[in-house]
Amino acid sequence: MSIGPLELFGTDEPPPERRRLAAGLLSAVLEDGNLRDIRFAGIEIVRAINYLARDESWGTFKPTLSNLRVTQGETSFAVDYDGLCGEPGVGFSYTMRIRGDASGTLTMEAVGVALADFPTNRTGFVILHATEAAGARISLLHSDGAREEAVFPLRISADQPAFDIKAITHEAAPGLTCTVEMEGDAFEMEDQRNWADASFKTYVRPLSKPRPYVIAKGSSDRQRITVSVEGKAPAQGTAASGSANLSFGAPVARMPDIALFFDESGLGSLPPDGAPQILIARLDPGDPDSVAGLSRIAAFARDSRASIAVELVLGARNPDAEAAEALRSIKSAGLSPAALLVSPRREFTSRPSNALPDGEGPIDELVAALRRAGFARPIGAGTPSYFTEFNRNPPGTAGDFVFFSIAATVHAADDISVAETLSVYPTLVESARALCPGKPVWLGPCTIGVRHNPYGSATQPNPSNRRVPSATIDPRQSALFAAAYAVAAAAQVASSGVETLILAAPSGPFGIFNADGSSRPIKAVVTELASASGLEGHALHTGIPGVYGIAYGSGRNRKALVANLSPEPVSLTFPAGLTSASLLQPEAAWSAAAQQGDRLDLPPYRTALLPA
Repeated sequence: MSIGPLELFGTDEPPPERRRLAAGLLSAVLEDGNLRDIRFAGIEIVRAINYLARDESWGTFKPTLSNLRVTQGETSFAVDYDGLCGEPGVGFSYTMRIRGDASGTLTMEAVGVALADFPTNRTGFVILHATEAAGARISLLHSDGAREEAVFPLRISADQPAFDIKAITHEAAPGLTCTVEMEGDAFEMEDQRNWADASFKTYVRPLSKPRPYVIAKGSSDRQRITVSVEGKAPAQGTAASGSANLSFGAPVARMPDIALFFDESGLGSLPPDGAPQILIARLDPGDPDSVAGLSRIAAFARDSRASIAVELVLGARNPDAEAAEALRSIKSAGLSPAALLVSPRREFTSRPSNALPDGEGPIDELVAALRRAGFARPIGAGTPSYFTEFNRNPPGTAGDFVFFSIAATVHAADDISVAETLSVYPTLVESARALCPGKPVWLGPCTIGVRHNPYGSATQPNPSNRRVPSATIDPRQSALFAAAYAVAAAAQVASSGVETLILAAPSGPFGIFNADGSSRPIKAVVTELASASGLEGHALHTGIPGVYGIAYGSGRNRKALVANLSPEPVSLTFPAGLTSASLLQPEAAWSAAAQQGDRLDLPPYRTALLPA
């Protein structure tokens, strides 16, 4: 069967064109007018520099580029173009000038003008440093000329780790320092790992200033970023190979239970074999539609072998009355949930650290009220939003377990950025455990699209079925990409001992089934992972960036899942005891993979199952 963009990504939108620019030892990738993978002597010095505009709900405009001119010389490169965010005549227009030379100096300068009054939460440059720099020392130059010595945070920082930044210097490799200078408005830094982005972001315009703000019609704005290096260039290492020997690691932890969450878009159906262990239904007693929907979910759940858990959304103003009302609604729906996941309604909107709205109580009071009302099974405390909200306002100590969600497209939706979020999963779980010691973690939903938007009135529309940041509908959910992403997520949290992993919904935008009842590729992965629940997990080392694996079981019952989340094919040699492989197909079936002895060629964004 021929596999094309629709089968891989669920859309015929081509990935952005990527062009490698080079000036001596300095190199960068030009993509959609921005730069990423900025390197010197093969060492990543800056992950990306982007020029962007965000609307009042933090949606990112996709700029229209014109008059692109790229000049590549032996010791320098130059890029010039015009950009437009928004519609002609009423948007924000800018010209971009990019220069790089063999000395290791790189500049990006943008001069913009508002064609009409332009409301925005942020317009300008953002600089991304890789999360691998966590714990490294940095030297900050402030606008008043003062210097401050600091570090990129090791544990995920709930709030901005640095303010009023004019320049950042860090050691990119032993003996090689990189400085990024910023001109324009004041810059500050945030830890983007809160949203599963694999970067520390330094952005223009402090969050302490009012937003949205308006760039008045005719107003111009000039910003400039300069990157420079000092020191001796380290010896260039060998480029990563596209082949590796798979090898088993030590036992890591019990394989987690697998859960599906019900979304508002329908119930769908469940696979008859290997069904998930847990189904999670949301109940907001203050929403009549939510209460009515719970009865439909109860009827659906009775036909499943899975346990039911209820995600309770409560006001936190009168805990005892709210708990009693919630348990009455659950009982009247005919449900006897195995667990409750409790969060205050305020969790759907972002708020500052350690902030409790007037008249509301902490989540511990809700847990205690549910206990007093007679619920004796496990109660989890957490947030339906991202780790950001969990980190800023941790859920207390009364819950039996904690939970939070992950979405891969909050800030960027290209395939590479989405795949990079996987590198942050272990740190997210570690940080949650540090905030709530001894508490089991229910992780998820872990999705590509976003379920809701804590930072605006709605998620972003996606009528053209493209890769759109902060959109609920993401085309990759229906394609092979989402299946590979789910395998990689399971592999990344295997060693952390996550108790329950929430990966998808039965149907709808996050579903394992299409609207016509046909299976999506992720259904096969959910089924396989559910069948592995409770088995001994083993790390499966691949040695190739972007390739993830997890093994489970023992002896003749051992299996492994391997996913290639990179844009290049890889060649893998089986570990001892695994002698064959099946490749996941678009119709969610496993078929025998083409092998050469004990080697498997795994195409980009594909998943393989290796039985003993």
